This record gives sequence, structure tokens and C-alpha cells, in this order.
Amino acid sequence: MQVQDMATLQAELAQAQQEKAKQEEKITAYEEQRQQLHWELRKLEGSQDQSKQEASMSQAFPQGTGRLRSARISLSLTASLCHRQARSLQERLQELSSRAQRWQRLHQDSERALAVREEELVVCKVELAFLKEELSKATEQVQDRNRQHRSP
Repeated sequence: MQVQDMATLQAELAQAQQEKAKQEEKITAYEEQRQQLHWELRKLEGSQDQSKQEASMSQAFPQGTGRLRSARISLSLTASLCHRQARSLQERLQELSSRAQRWQRLHQDSERALAVREEELVVCKVELAFLKEELSKATEQVQDRNRQHRSP
């Protein structure tokens, strides 16, 4: 294996390590975003529960006044909106979870590829050391022969 091949392998190894770091950052960002959406979902579910309770209270104590009727309509609309928002957040949360899983798989694949590259690099270094030793021995033999031919 040539020195140029070693340099190429080392460059590829460095590039793979940089890619690994980028993927870890993306996974972290997706996880933070997922947690934020999860928190917002819980908050909306709480609002939805409160709206349902208020709506049931309104139904338990029906009043003929226009104010209560409009409050009931408002509560119903709010509950419907909260439900849609919760569903939307659940879908977004699922999408982010899927993305995070894809990035984790990609990260694991990159780690495996990086391990293979590192192993190849070690093999190349061993082979290079062996070839250097062989070259040194061959050079010594040539020098010995040259000395023997020059000797009277």
C-alpha cells in the first residue's frame, strides 16, 4: 500500500468523523424539537380537557341567557380548535420521531463504516511498516553486495 493510499484513507476517516459529528448534532436538535412539541401537545391536551369540563358544566347547568349560549359556542369552538392543534402536534411529533430514528440509523451506519475505515488504516500502517522493514533489508543487502564487489 502506498503512502498516497494512506493519506486518502486518513482523509476519508477525518471526513467520516466530521459527518458523524454533524449527524449527532442533528439527532440532538431533532430530539430537542420533539421534546418541545411533546410539551406543547401536553399543554394543548390540558386546554382541551379544561374546555371539555367547562362545556360539560355548561350543559349541566343550562341557562336560557344569550351570554351562556355564546359562551357554550365559544367553548365548543375552542375545544375543536384544541383538538385539531393536538392532532397536528401529534402528527408533527411522529414525523420528528421518524426523522430522529432515520438519523440514528444513518449515524450507526456511519459509525460502522468509520470502524471499517479505521481497521483498514491499521492494516495499512502494519503493511507499510512491514514494507519499510523489507526495503531496509533489501537496501542493506544491496549495500553489502556493493561493498563486496568494491573490495579487492
